[in-house]
Amino acid sequence: LHGKKGIGKASFAKHFAQNILQNTQEINPDLLIIEKEDKKKEITVSKAREIINFVNKTSASSPYKFIIIDSACELNKSSANAVLKILEEPHPNNFLILISHNLHRVLPTIRSRCQIIQAPNLTLTDFNQILEQQNLQFPENDLLFLSEICDNSPAEVVNFGLELVRFYELFLRSICNNKIGEELLKQVSNKEFNFTILEKSFEFFITRLLKQINGARINHFFDEEKVFLRLTQKFSTQRILSISDESLSLLRKTTAISLDKKLSLINIFNKVCL
Repeated sequence: LHGKKGIGKASFAKHFAQNILQNTQEINPDLLIIEKEDKKKEITVSKAREIINFVNKTSASSPYKFIIIDSACELNKSSANAVLKILEEPHPNNFLILISHNLHRVLPTIRSRCQIIQAPNLTLTDFNQILEQQNLQFPENDLLFLSEICDNSPAEVVNFGLELVRFYELFLRSICNNKIGEELLKQVSNKEFNFTILEKSFEFFITRLLKQINGARINHFFDEEKVFLRLTQKFSTQRILSISDESLSLLRKTTAISLDKKLSLINIFNKVCL
């Protein structure tokens, strides 16, 4: 089941399996969901081996058993090979649903043994309706901003939408003031801060800046118009591309080797403002 991240593929797969199993309980002995462990970047082989134990057991209350892997993109080499072996020797009445956000990160040998189903993208109307169902309400401009930065995928908005709005607004304000704001630093220094917010915000920022440089018409959010005008007058396009490459590389390193998040933000801010 392939499609954009955060549009509800895993939720759909879970409800689909529960409907077939005729069991909507949170704990279902005939349904196994494989996800990466907290603070792990990949699904390890030990998690994949849970599938082997699961398929070798007799069904509890249904003639069928379901395994959902969320997501197949996060299988490492060992766990992917373990899943491949299960796909090559399937058990009767056992069904595997593999969630994918990026098919290129799924082993070709796994893809070749699966039926690929493309999950449709959500429209802005779909996006708004899901947020309403979650009792999440935003001002119209904030809602349009979240729709664009999250590409109409509601999961991230549910998880950290308010923080995302606030971070981007404070980031732009800091550039306008040519001084990084204390509130922005405080947000990033919080142990609960999700680094995805910084990554997503900067990628969104730099993509929109480059679009404007290339003459694309965009609806500006918060202080974007003022910031983009200042940067295009201050830097050449080549320099902006260089800032983009350097900053995105720093963000990847911060994630990969757990660099200080606050220091990474300061470094990126200095590249943009100096």
